[in-house]
Amino acid sequence: MKPKLLDLYCKAGGCSAGYARAGFEVVGVDINPQPNYPYEFIQADALEILKDKEFVSQFAVIAASPPCQAHSKAKSLSLARNGGQYGEHKDLIPETRELLIATGKPYIIENVAGAPLINPLKLYGSQFKNLYTQRERWFESNIPLVAPEQPKVSMKTPAAGNGIGEDGSISICGSGGVRGLNAKQIRLYWGFALGGIDWMTRAELAEAIPPAYTEFLGKQALNFIKRRG
Repeated sequence: MKPKLLDLYCKAGGCSAGYARAGFEVVGVDINPQPNYPYEFIQADALEILKDKEFVSQFAVIAASPPCQAHSKAKSLSLARNGGQYGEHKDLIPETRELLIATGKPYIIENVAGAPLINPLKLYGSQFKNLYTQRERWFESNIPLVAPEQPKVSMKTPAAGNGIGEDGSISICGSGGVRGLNAKQIRLYWGFALGGIDWMTRAELAEAIPPAYTEFLGKQALNFIKRRG
């Protein structure tokens, strides 16, 4: 039997797909419906789920991707474009971390660059094969995680909406047009650039984590729990 991993704030399952490829049986939780999520799904408040000790006890590892709007680079862009309007976005990282620690389980928290994570491991698309977007993301864990041997390298990525770079890279964000691509092509190319995501809508892709990231980390987590017995 595969060990079970609980993926909180799972959205459409970019992180979940990587953990599944690493060898976990994945269960996703999100407060909103996720009709395209490809694994077992529970619609619920992630913080309330973490308080249910009996439910959490069945999982070997817990992953969490708290909402990132409070820390996203898009915040400053939105403020500039929308007359200072961005909306209130509560930072759920501290409360999520506190509850994760209380479970006593190995955990991995994922978030955007600049988020208040503790000693985060930083991953980039250029560190992995067959990714064509840089998509920097940070990961905090209470187990030892090592970075890929491949260092980050610069990509020749045009600014958002300006098409595909000469190295095949593309900026994945927003809902506007992309030079040289129609709406269907945007979705297909974004999925390709993220490592082969073919089950998400364009809006879901705009927020997705490349599964390669969490497959890489998930294998380390799997080895950790196997060594621990």
